Amino acid sequence: MRSHSPQDQIYGPLSIPAYCWPIIDTPEFQRLRNVYQLGGVVYVYPGTNHSRFEHSLGCAHLAGVWMNHFKKTQPELNILEKYEKAVIIAALCHDLGQGPYSYVFDQAVAQENPYWKHSEMSAKILKLINEKYSLNIESDVLDAACEYIKGDEYNTFPKYLASIVHNQQCDIDVNKFDYLSRDMNRALNTGSFIYDRLIYNSRVIDDQLCWKFSEIPTIEMFFYNFNDMAERVYKHRVVQAIELMIMDIFDVFFEKVDITELTQDPNVFVQYDDRILYSVELNEYGEKAKNISDRIIRRDLYKFIGEVRIAPKNSGGEKYSQRHPKSIEEDIVEKVDGLTTDDIRVVSSRFRYGLTRDRHPLLCIPFWKEENQKIFLTKDQISAINPVYFSQSMMRVFVTNKEKKALATQAYEKWKQSVPSL
Repeated sequence: MRSHSPQDQIYGPLSIPAYCWPIIDTPEFQRLRNVYQLGGVVYVYPGTNHSRFEHSLGCAHLAGVWMNHFKKTQPELNILEKYEKAVIIAALCHDLGQGPYSYVFDQAVAQENPYWKHSEMSAKILKLINEKYSLNIESDVLDAACEYIKGDEYNTFPKYLASIVHNQQCDIDVNKFDYLSRDMNRALNTGSFIYDRLIYNSRVIDDQLCWKFSEIPTIEMFFYNFNDMAERVYKHRVVQAIELMIMDIFDVFFEKVDITELTQDPNVFVQYDDRILYSVELNEYGEKAKNISDRIIRRDLYKFIGEVRIAPKNSGGEKYSQRHPKSIEEDIVEKVDGLTTDDIRVVSSRFRYGLTRDRHPLLCIPFWKEENQKIFLTKDQISAINPVYFSQSMMRVFVTNKEKKALATQAYEKWKQSVPSL
């Protein structure tokens, strides 16, 4: 098996094990070169034209670095080759199931099937690659990698391994390290997040990832950067306008294909990537989709009308914001005459500072002072300078026809008064 170290913008030479390259050198994996990491963000931040391909390589590299750290600092963990292999393959393949324009596709599919998860498709594609190209990945390694992709533990393998790829307890994992570092670098030219401190100051205690007590400021900055990127980049209102337009194109696309087959059959799924918009520009999906695509090119975008932010303690508002967007759009257009649901688009978002709605994320993270002593922080050990809330829902309203902006604004103002508990 061949092995080489491709040069990466964030890490320099990447360390990718030889057993990864038979996976990488397949059409199913190479497809990720044509899937933008940040969906519609590239239309607002031109430097963010990086793909899921380099992100996946970066995650595999970091997974290997982290496993080597544990092998050197904690030989008592007895890390077997198959453990390391499962973690690195999972990190490499965790995004195989990302659809065209990444999370924009997720949002579009969720309106048809709210239970679909790209992580489950990633696992299906990994199994497809192994079988189709006779890679003969050991069965327990393959099964473990598929579970880690989904954030689950695997049988008798150590529990902490799953958290390296997808940490469901505190969100600190190689996926977040890479995409936060890469996205900050490409969008804001701010260097990259200092992920290495959180790798080299980690230990496994009681089968759980723990971090050195002195790294509290680093972890606080991690969560701050995550939220800052959400506010300034991922959920930028022009980004959301463009992504709503792409979702409207997907609506037309879903009329032309069998969405059930698309989201269940990996052989069908891997036929599509971001180049779908080029097909739309060539009028392969009809005039409606082409007109929307042309509007994106001409910068004739959906116009922002207003936004409603809902505090997490507002349970009525929270519940309302989780309704199907079409239902909310119907509520808005009925406020005035002259509007239809074709004129209004609503996008609901959630900003979060950590994984929980009402607890500081540092309270969820295991730390260590002495080498084998795991501790959890109390509230009085955390900086008094904290966010007011640790999560917040938001609904933004856009109008598809700029000629109707004044009318849409009237409808929005009347609708806003009816949103629960505002």
